Amino acid sequence: MSYQPIENYGLIGNMRTTALVGLNASIDWFCHPRHDSPSIFAAILDGQKGGHFKIESTVSQDNHKQFYYPETNILITRFLCDCGVGEVVDFMPLGNSTVHNWIVRQVRTVRKEISFRAECYPAFDYGRAAHKTITTDTGVRFFCDEDPCKGDNDPVENPAEAQCQCFELVTEVPLTINDKGAFAEFTLKEGETATFIFKPATNQSDDCEIADYEEIEEKSDRPINTQKARQQDGQIQPALSLSQTQLENLNQTAEQFFNETTHYWRKWLSQCVYTGRWRRQVERSALALKLMTYEPTGAIIAAPTTSLPEHVGGKRNWDYRYTWIRDAAFTVYALMRIGFTTEARDFMGWLEARCQELGEGGSLEVMYRIDGKLDLEEDFLDHLEGYKGSQPVRIGNSAFEQLQLDICGELMDSAYLYNKYGEFISYDFWVHLRYLTNWVCDNWQRKDQGVWESRGGKKDHVYSRLMCWVAVDRGLRLAESRSFPAERSRWEKVRDEIYEEILEKGWDEDRQAFVQAYGEKDLDAGCLIMPLVFFMAPSDPKMLKTIRAVKKPPQEGGLTANSLVYRYNSLDSGESSDGLTGEEGTFNLCTFWLVEALTRAGGADPEQLDEARRIFEEMLTYANHLGLYAEETGISGEALGNFPQAFTHIALISAAWNLSEALEK
Repeated sequence: MSYQPIENYGLIGNMRTTALVGLNASIDWFCHPRHDSPSIFAAILDGQKGGHFKIESTVSQDNHKQFYYPETNILITRFLCDCGVGEVVDFMPLGNSTVHNWIVRQVRTVRKEISFRAECYPAFDYGRAAHKTITTDTGVRFFCDEDPCKGDNDPVENPAEAQCQCFELVTEVPLTINDKGAFAEFTLKEGETATFIFKPATNQSDDCEIADYEEIEEKSDRPINTQKARQQDGQIQPALSLSQTQLENLNQTAEQFFNETTHYWRKWLSQCVYTGRWRRQVERSALALKLMTYEPTGAIIAAPTTSLPEHVGGKRNWDYRYTWIRDAAFTVYALMRIGFTTEARDFMGWLEARCQELGEGGSLEVMYRIDGKLDLEEDFLDHLEGYKGSQPVRIGNSAFEQLQLDICGELMDSAYLYNKYGEFISYDFWVHLRYLTNWVCDNWQRKDQGVWESRGGKKDHVYSRLMCWVAVDRGLRLAESRSFPAERSRWEKVRDEIYEEILEKGWDEDRQAFVQAYGEKDLDAGCLIMPLVFFMAPSDPKMLKTIRAVKKPPQEGGLTANSLVYRYNSLDSGESSDGLTGEEGTFNLCTFWLVEALTRAGGADPEQLDEARRIFEEMLTYANHLGLYAEETGISGEALGNFPQAFTHIALISAAWNLSEALEK
């Protein structure tokens, strides 16, 4: 199977897990039961071994269009053929408390008559576990031949995931079984609909060769509910089934799910308070970010995929299905800014739980699993060829062991903003934040790997120092606004020390710009955030000179190629010092940061504001057909890196908000 471009995908989900649906109506990525669980469909990482669920017209040549049902995360893929028009409607049901982690696919002919082929070829546990397929009264069932405890998830921690190795495809369309799974060929006349529901199996019968929960309980020395069940919302609950009435009227049932899900998304989106000129793009970004939350714990993932390359064929392939303190904190800011305070409150609850786990003298980790655990050891799936041959395919992320001092700044800033615009934080939470502020005061001078998670050794990164300043500054602001007890005199002294050191050692007279690390000449787009966090005035000469330096093309020592910004000096110039080989694209987050820096500078110089709008409008054209962004943009305008990327959509929301305000003024 040939690979779809990364930008050809749309995202569906239910705040537990997600699925990527290609422009060819193939589901090529789906993990279960959580964002960070093993995959069941992973054709995006290996077209032969990864598994997919594809529905296509049998016409050799057709055109495809894809769009979201307005104000929802319901995805519609349309086939435009000489013989007519067909479409597939994909979503994961919401709005009904008894339905979770089901994929509903409605296939219909809109005009004339269309023949379709459906292929459901699962590949459990990233394609490492074989499965068998049997016929049932309602379709087919897929179940593993192998030990369900096999894989990267600890069976002691996730005993119920054994249930997730048994799935069923429910449909009224006759299915044929082969060695990969099940397929069907069928024809629909104008107005006719066929429904497919892919879901965890309802009953684990004897023909499902899956380990009993009693056996798992015995292995784990941990009491669990021995009823065969699945893990949902952090608890073990019975698997869900379709009633006989629902099975007999499957199309009607799917339509009911569609209506409930439509109502859910539109009710949620109605909270958005942004009414500026880029409302459609902001709302789509908000909907995408919502899919990257994990409702049972309040965690927020960086992206729903792993190992999509920053350079096709290269080694810069990472697993982003976890919660970075940095990314999640920025997400809280973006969502709260446009009215979604519930997500901010839920994440603050998750964050407070992590703070309660701190040992004496310790700080927060860079990232966590969505349940707060740290089993993030990096492993390689050598049996998968990777997207278009991009190896290695990674699960886990060894960056969790790095020291990244900036995370305390992002955390404190989000807590400060939440206290200001959301709800007052509790005193108990303040105790943890006070501890973290003191930790920053004790450790801010240490070298670290920095915001870009360099694997080239520790340095005195300017961005890290900047965010340490933010951490202490926001600690002081919080203490003042709430009259909390704090070591004010010490914090003020450290805050001023950090500020003066950045001005002395982070500024390079030769380059006339703030640089990436002390004693180096490389630029870093992270410095563009200085006016955003109120470290530098937007019109300060040093800030304006830094912006000008960043705006120069790479061949002149800058970071900007036709308005698109690299995060640091690219490998083309031989200056990259991140410890990795291979190229990468421009970093979408940094392009939006440039927009914000120019927007703020535009308060004193209208030309800067005009340029901010031009770059923002140009950047919008690099979104895919659905308004989604990956982490990076390649030299041909293609999407690179994990997709969609929360950081990019966060930055879009923030840039749109501030640019709209500036233009209105």
